[in-house]
Parts: sequence; C-alpha cells; structure tokens
Amino acid sequence: MSGEEKQNGSLREYYVGVDLGGTKMLAALVASDGSIIAQEEIPTLAKQGADSVLDRLGSLIEGLLAASPGGRGIVRGIGVATAGTLDTAKGVVTLASNLGWRDVAVASVLSDRFACAVRLENDATAAAAGEWLAGAGEGSPDCLFVTISTGIGGGIISGGRLIAGTNHNAGELGHISIDGNGMLCPCGNVGCLELYASGTAIGRRGAEHVRRAAEGASSHGALARLAGGDPDRVDARLVAAAAAEGDADASGILREAGRALGIGLVSILHLLNPQVVVLGGGASHIGEPLLAPMREIIEERCLPSIRSQVRFVASALGSSAGAVGAALLMTRNDN
Repeated sequence: MSGEEKQNGSLREYYVGVDLGGTKMLAALVASDGSIIAQEEIPTLAKQGADSVLDRLGSLIEGLLAASPGGRGIVRGIGVATAGTLDTAKGVVTLASNLGWRDVAVASVLSDRFACAVRLENDATAAAAGEWLAGAGEGSPDCLFVTISTGIGGGIISGGRLIAGTNHNAGELGHISIDGNGMLCPCGNVGCLELYASGTAIGRRGAEHVRRAAEGASSHGALARLAGGDPDRVDARLVAAAAAEGDADASGILREAGRALGIGLVSILHLLNPQVVVLGGGASHIGEPLLAPMREIIEERCLPSIRSQVRFVASALGSSAGAVGAALLMTRNDN
C-alpha cells in the first residue's frame, strides 16, 4: 500500500526528512515511529544556485527511495528543515543568507517532482521536534532544545505543543541579550548570547589569544602551539584540544563561554520552566569544560523551584535531528 505497511499488526507510514544547510544537505527516510530507515548526505554546493541545489536535492531523495523497498510509492510526505526567513504557509524560503536564496519556492518544486505533500520548517524548530518526538526529549511535554554550534539556536515545546511563533522564528535563543552594553551583533541587538557562548565565539577568543602570543603580549601555551602560531587556524575544537592538554588560557576561554551560556539559560529557564533541556550542536561535544561552568551559574542564579525540575541531556539524534523532526512534523498539525 502506498506510503504505509503493516508491521507486527500496526500501521507504519513513511516520510522523507531533509536538513538543508549552506554546506551540506541530509535526506532521511523516516518511519512514523521516528526510526531512520535510510539516510544520505551530500554537499549543498549553494553557489551553483537554487535551481541546481533543488535538482540535486530531488536526485538525492530519488536515490534514497530507489534503494528502499516500495520506491517512490512508499512516501506520504516530505519535510524540509532549513535556516533563514521562511513563509511556511506557502513553502517559500524568503531569505537565506547561508544559501544565497531569496524567494525560492521549495515546497512547490518538490511537490511537483514527487506528487506528495511538502512542509517547510525552521531548522532549529525541526531539530527540537526530532528530539522531542523520537530523541532525548521523548515523552516530555515541556522540552527545550538548544544547539551550540556556529551560532546558538533552539526550539521550544510547551504543554505538548511545538511553539513556532508567528512566522516560525521562535527559539532564537542565541539573540537573547546577556549584556546590555555588550558587543554589537549582526542581528542588530547588542550583547547577544551567541557572541559569548557559541563555537564561533570560542574560536574568536582563542584566535585573539594566539594573536597576542605571536605579538609577545601573552603566554605561549598549547593553544598557540596547536595553531602553529596562526590565529586563522583556531576554532572551538582547537581551543578544546588545548584545554585538554592543560592550557590554562584555553580552559579559561571555555569557562567564560560556559558561564555566559548559563547566564542565558537562566533567563530561558525562568521563562519556559521546561522538564528537559536537550543540548546539541558541535560545541556541546566539548563537554565538561564548557558545561560544568554552565551548570554552576544555573545552580547559583536559577529559581530553585524551576531548577529542581529540569534535566539536561545530550542530543540523541545528533546531526539527524533536523531531518527526523522535519519528517515527523508531517504527521502533526502543529502550527
């Protein structure tokens, strides 16, 4: 039967979920219970233009389905998660700087090609849905997903409902201001959380240290050595590696970033009172050098009645969270 099958006496449906990023796109065939049947990732090649990217995405999906029992007829719908400003009702990416897109009708292109329903969703919201419906936050009606990566983003589930906002931009956690007199953010706000606690922020601080060391204004430790004295080689991973070797300056950078993350999360916890906070994104893998200072700030500053009810857990789906969430949102009527 099209898009569904019986397994152990129950009906299963299948959807395709896509996480469309500026550098790579991931497509997954996902069952209605959230299990990944198959997935594949390829470079986006955004510079080739929207038509080329969408054609390659279509070919990626076709290849995924060709290798699956039932082929194209197995799919009930396609969910696409991507960054940028979206018109979700029309399925249009109105502006995506990471792709160089303006007014690209993603849903209609894919719907015409595959003759099925297509839903467009904010990437962080989709990842939150994936973790909530089939990952680390499963079963929690009040769940917050926080991704700590190039920037900081997130998604919100409250009262068993996905909170997407008027135009599906809710969860811009990285642009909560933690310093009213802080640095100017490209978003127009000042003192944004991601300026202090993201992977980019950690890398920037590390590069500044290496630059000062090269000028003789700072000590030469593991960070400068690992970078070969080149500030342009420094990223969050290198800072974490230097901290693991005992570099005090690198450890200090991670501690300051962790404390900044904690300051931002205190406000978010006070606002949302979640049961579970799922931490994802590449920088979250730094682990305790970043997360222990975060927890210290939360312990010091968060209201006990809210703090005592929340658990912090690592993402269970990793880089597949957005694709899984985009697929599973096809089964729901959230927003």
